[in-house]
Amino acid sequence: MRRVKERIKYLTRTQAQPEMVKENSDNGIRLEDSPADNRVRLFFPGKPSEETRARLRSNGFRWTPSLGCWQAYRNYRSQQVAQEIAK
Repeated sequence: MRRVKERIKYLTRTQAQPEMVKENSDNGIRLEDSPADNRVRLFFPGKPSEETRARLRSNGFRWTPSLGCWQAYRNYRSQQVAQEIAK
């Protein structure tokens, strides 16, 4: 019971965090961190290179045609990878 209550507190606190959007003007890549959706999203101006796509896939990102972006569940590793790729 205690674990469930702690999990509810964690989820409530996480979902209350504001959504963050960063856009790199050099390469046009936009990074969205959405705590409410529990997702990290990367928007590219065009099709990324095969090397970049392989790196995204190997780190849990999947292409989402309905949004036109690469997204992954929000966790520390996906946030780090997204920030590295967006640079």
